Amino acid sequence: MKAKQIIEDLRKLGVTEEDTIIVHSSYNALKGDQEIEGGPAAVIAALKETVKKGNLLFPTLSYRNVDLDHRFFDVEKTPVCIGVLPEFMRLSENVVRSVHPTHSVTAWGKDAHAMTQDHYKDFTPVGANSPFREVYRRNGKIVMLGAPLARNTSLHGVEEMILPDYLFTTNYDYEITLSNKEKIMMNVLRHDFDGYVQRYDRILDILDEEDFKCGTVLNGPCCVMNAKAVWEKALIKYKEDSHYFIDKE
Repeated sequence: MKAKQIIEDLRKLGVTEEDTIIVHSSYNALKGDQEIEGGPAAVIAALKETVKKGNLLFPTLSYRNVDLDHRFFDVEKTPVCIGVLPEFMRLSENVVRSVHPTHSVTAWGKDAHAMTQDHYKDFTPVGANSPFREVYRRNGKIVMLGAPLARNTSLHGVEEMILPDYLFTTNYDYEITLSNKEKIMMNVLRHDFDGYVQRYDRILDILDEEDFKCGTVLNGPCCVMNAKAVWEKALIKYKEDSHYFIDKE
């Protein structure tokens, strides 16, 4: 199975070469019971080609590697804890990683630096300066590439705008090593969700038909959603019912 099939499959779901996309992924779902020629590296190359005139972003979350017992984050060395494709993206050429101990984002493309440069200013995981918010501001798209809708980290950003009672534990100091080896300190809140299950799959129930398109990419399910619609319609729903996107365990 050729990775370049990704380009054709995403075109059918409305992704253009000028788009800005943030990708949540499952490599195992994409390949199914077949092998992808070139492996994860070929998938990342195909995604870059898909938006060659735009921007490709991947969450490179590290909340399991940067925990309360190890509050150190190195923007160049700290590995990803959410899957093989984000880790290959982090290690691929010409990418920029935002500075955040638990919720960094890696970006490639014409606006990669601009979209990642201010994340260090945030005191929450998906705050006003995060690349997740930049995808919304730039009318980008959220691509669930084999990944379940429950992994849509952008909805954390919407939650942070209304601060529901379940969202945060407390804030902690982290030592950050920048790409130039300079060290800074960040004081950042951590997400909680203790006793709750995230139900971000419910986003499709409040989006209009033109806001998303779902299909298949390689062997995996895929939904491409308009980020502006996701953020704005989710915010309305959160204000109506702050527990709409969670269930109690």
